[in-house]
Amino acid sequence: MGTQIGLVFYDKDSDEVKADSIAQLVFNRIDELNGTLSNYLPQSEINRLSRSPIINVAVSDELFQLVQISVDYAAKTKGAFDITLGPLIELWRKARQNSQLPLIDEIQAAMKRIGYGNVEFHAGNIIKLGKEGIQLDVGGIGKGFAADEAINLLKRHGITAALVDMGGDITVSDAPPNKEFWVLGFSYFDNNGVEVFRKIKLKNQAVATSGDLYQYAVIDGKRYSHIIDPRNGMALSNNILVTTIAPNGTMADAYASALSVLGIKEGKTVVLETLNLEVFMVEDVPGEYQHWKSSGFINYIIED
Repeated sequence: MGTQIGLVFYDKDSDEVKADSIAQLVFNRIDELNGTLSNYLPQSEINRLSRSPIINVAVSDELFQLVQISVDYAAKTKGAFDITLGPLIELWRKARQNSQLPLIDEIQAAMKRIGYGNVEFHAGNIIKLGKEGIQLDVGGIGKGFAADEAINLLKRHGITAALVDMGGDITVSDAPPNKEFWVLGFSYFDNNGVEVFRKIKLKNQAVATSGDLYQYAVIDGKRYSHIIDPRNGMALSNNILVTTIAPNGTMADAYASALSVLGIKEGKTVVLETLNLEVFMVEDVPGEYQHWKSSGFINYIIED
């Protein structure tokens, strides 16, 4: 998954040996999903699918489910979330490594090989990629999906109070013993550039953070994010930070990525149209600082 993974769970009936064995099952499951979803493993299932365009391909339950969810979120976010961005992601990855912007012709060529509308679904876990050159990339949703799978596995083993941390994107089930909620936190920059830390309370939900305030490269004096805008093929440079709270990690992860692309002005509309999604957004543009939170976000903040 390309990140640090943390696991916390409570079970009053387990001894240490049983708890360790359950933890190992969880990490084994995450390893399995990595083998299915990773773009860095040449023989991963998602890479094999990407290498098989224009034909029907039978895939695993996990991959079929995640790709189907991803295409649904793409439509609901007006194309701001799109897992067919592999060609653009690879192009910008090389740009950051070489500190040299892609050529306009290169971006336009990559744009011709993307588009979530080219993904078809058929009975029997069949996926067909309707265009040559598509490279699926689930980096904006895969960690949340893996966290949800981990929580579900723990529940099947009788563990109802758990936390899965996928590099800061956190999914939780029931609260710890004798507690009402899990107490977590997120941070943002105020209009003076000072980092502010806030505590939040969650139960059977997930929180994810995305944006270009932390992961970026400077090319020709300008910041460029690891997040790509599918609408124009450009890496983000809008100095944005998005924190989402959703019923599960898959949704929190995807919408954090999508809203980073949309920004506050366009993102508000998507948030207001989406059930069970709460959001805190900051655009830290010098001279034009603004932040916005959805109406229900305040209900999760713990006041000191």
